[in-house]
Amino acid sequence: MDSLPSELERFWRTDDGLTDIQRAELFGMDLSLLDENLRLTPLERLRQNDRLLNEAEALQAALAGLNENSGENH
Repeated sequence: MDSLPSELERFWRTDDGLTDIQRAELFGMDLSLLDENLRLTPLERLRQNDRLLNEAEALQAALAGLNENSGENH
């Protein structure tokens, strides 16, 4: 079996006395957004997810419209 790259070896070690959070931060993960979202209630998270999904779908529709219009001009 191939060994992991050294940075992943360090990340997956569990005998270093670090907590999972400390290990993730040392690996370079930003946990601030996770902390921020965990402060929300489940209902608030669902509403946020719906809002962001609607925005993403609107952006996709706008992009599709631009692509259709640019095809008509050529």
